[in-house]
Amino acid sequence: MKLKEIKSRDNKIIKYLLRLNSSSSFRSKEKRFLCEGLRLCTDAVESGVEVEAAFFSEDSADKYAELIESISSCELYLLSKSLFKLIAETASPQGVALLCKINQPNVQPCAVNRIVALETIQNPQNMGTILRTAEAFGIDQVILSKDCCDIFSPKVLRGSMGAVFRQRIIIPEDFYEAVSGLKSGEMPVCAAIPHGGKDIRAINFSRGGCVIIGNEGNGLTQRAIELCSTAVTINMDGNAESLNAAVAASIIMWEMVRGCADE
Repeated sequence: MKLKEIKSRDNKIIKYLLRLNSSSSFRSKEKRFLCEGLRLCTDAVESGVEVEAAFFSEDSADKYAELIESISSCELYLLSKSLFKLIAETASPQGVALLCKINQPNVQPCAVNRIVALETIQNPQNMGTILRTAEAFGIDQVILSKDCCDIFSPKVLRGSMGAVFRQRIIIPEDFYEAVSGLKSGEMPVCAAIPHGGKDIRAINFSRGGCVIIGNEGNGLTQRAIELCSTAVTINMDGNAESLNAAVAASIIMWEMVRGCADE
């Protein structure tokens, strides 16, 4: 199959890809993102992400014939090894990247389910880990405040190991209204705080539940805490003052799943 060659770093497509990689606001405006690496690109295709163009380095195109065949309806481009390295975010690129469309579904929070809500999570590695863990533990929905970091940034995409494509994620216009609406059911809506809350292990998640996890440095805002029916804490015996946001979220999600399984 014929691939179109791009030979110059001044090519408008290359400039477009570089801007997508570096700017969250540009990704949001264009509703597109660049996905890099064989595993992530394969996950995107298998998850039904709409692919507009594919880019291969000259030393890797032959290796990815199966992937090329599966996306043959989109534009296919061949780049020199040095040019591909320019658009790549990884230290040792595998020579494959996809230009994909962002198609964020406009859905409402689930009424009764296992839900994690994230308020102002800023670290891409934390976000990627939380989304990956949410998928692994079977969390039904993740709600993000609009000031969380961009889930389509290269670091979040890699850290999530493709969970961004598969996990049910919503970013409502009003995060606090969305969370408040969950309290109409019988499931608990909990604020995760470092000290003074009810032991997370004592919460009954058999009817589902929502736990809100806050910013890495500042924790939850008072507004978020006041929306919740209870505050929960991961009790610790050591001298650590608090846990990393992704670690805390992982423990909380495990307790949500274990709590359901124990019933």
